[in-house]
Amino acid sequence: MAVLPREATYGEFCEYVVGLRGSLADVELDELWERRLRLHGIGFATGRGYRSMLPPEEQRLSREERGRKTEMEARAQGRNIERLPDKAMF
Repeated sequence: MAVLPREATYGEFCEYVVGLRGSLADVELDELWERRLRLHGIGFATGRGYRSMLPPEEQRLSREERGRKTEMEARAQGRNIERLPDKAMF
């Protein structure tokens, strides 16, 4: 079964839903359409903006790898590093 394209109109959406579920009340079709619009409006933060500000050699590193690298650099400078507990309270 084909999936309804993102740019489908309300009329195409109604035809698609009626084809899948049979006849529905107009109110239910309106609610399903509004739900579809809300779902398409959801965005996901992937961290790409933050990573683009990092130096090129760190852009592909995970957060843990960047932390380990920073810790190793600090130790190489003679600093004493003590880790905080995972659930530190400030």
